[in-house]
Amino acid sequence: MESKLREIVLDTEMTGLDTESGHRIIEIGCVELINRIPTGKVFHRYLNPERDIPYHSFKIHGISEEFLEDKPLFSDVALEFLDFISNDILVIHNAEFDVKFLNMELSKLNAGLISSDRVLDTLPLARKKFAGSPASLNALCKRFDISLENRELHGALVDAQLLAKVYVELTGGLQTFLFDNECNQDSNSTFVQHKVRNLTPREHLPNSEEIDEHKKLLDKINNTLWNKYIE
Repeated sequence: MESKLREIVLDTEMTGLDTESGHRIIEIGCVELINRIPTGKVFHRYLNPERDIPYHSFKIHGISEEFLEDKPLFSDVALEFLDFISNDILVIHNAEFDVKFLNMELSKLNAGLISSDRVLDTLPLARKKFAGSPASLNALCKRFDISLENRELHGALVDAQLLAKVYVELTGGLQTFLFDNECNQDSNSTFVQHKVRNLTPREHLPNSEEIDEHKKLLDKINNTLWNKYIE
C-alpha cells in the first residue's frame, strides 16, 4: 500500500512580538502537503485579538483593528484548527516564535499544547545548508528563484505557501519524492503532478538507427550529468 507523508506548513501573524505583553494571534495560515506536494487544502483564518494593534506591527502585515472587528476569536476556530493540523508534522520558519503564540492561545482554552517533537523548523535547516548566508523567508525565496510578487506585506497564508516551496527546495526538491508516489492536487497548485510508470524492458537491443538518433538527442542537451562524470 502506498505510504503518504502528510505535513502542514504553518505561519501566523500577531499584534506584536511578546506574549508576556498580552499580544495575540490575528491570522493563521496552513498549507497541507502530501509527499511534499501541496494538495490545495488550506486552513486560513483572520482572528479578532480583542486588543489594539500597534502601528509598527500594522506596517508589517497591514491588518487593521477595524478589519478584525467582525472576525472570530481564536476560541471560535480552535477545534477546526486542531482538526486540520491533526497529529502531523508542522513545518514552520522560526518555529519557536509561532509555537509560543499558538501554545499561549491553546493554554487559555485548556487544550493540548503543540510539542516540539512534531515541529520542523526550516530556519536552522536553512542556516545549516547555507552557512553564513541570510536565511529569512525573503532571502530563501530569492535563492530558489521563487516569486515574491504576492508578498508586498507579511501574510500568514501567503508566507505559508512560499515556505512550502522553500521547504521542498531545502529538502532536495520534488524529484526526491516522485518515485512510486501519486498525489491528487487542486488545479491552483503551483507544483505539477508527476506519475512514475514502470515500463517493461523490451527484449531486443536498439538498432544502429535508434542509437544514432539517441546520440543526436544527447548532443542537444547541455551540461548533462552523464557527461560530467564521464569527463
